[in-house]
Amino acid sequence: MSQQEALERIETAAWEGSTELDLSDLGLTALPPEIGQLTQLTELDTKRNKLTSLPPEIGRLIQLIDLNARDNQLTELPPEIGRLTQLTRLNVGDNPLISPPPEIVEQGVEAILAYLRDLGAGETPN
Repeated sequence: MSQQEALERIETAAWEGSTELDLSDLGLTALPPEIGQLTQLTELDTKRNKLTSLPPEIGRLIQLIDLNARDNQLTELPPEIGRLTQLTRLNVGDNPLISPPPEIVEQGVEAILAYLRDLGAGETPN
């Protein structure tokens, strides 16, 4: 199980117009940027991998309601997650997160999204 398996699942989900994608337990260290093609996704499960970061392309998943990134190696969440206005469930437990800090994470999804939006607002556009 690997990056190739993840790419195949992403391609299949894109082809089928799937709203759910399970990339858990694949031993991934990174999500392929192709994940950004799946703008119809409402649920994304990446738990129990070895992810050290999430790609900025995750910000394109504007229909996403549920993101499970539990039990990875994430140290920060990209500000692009702040764009996911439909997101109501975000599980980032069992990650060594530095940004957002633990006191923000403990407050829940709304606090995390607000933190990431503030972070993103300080960046200069490309």
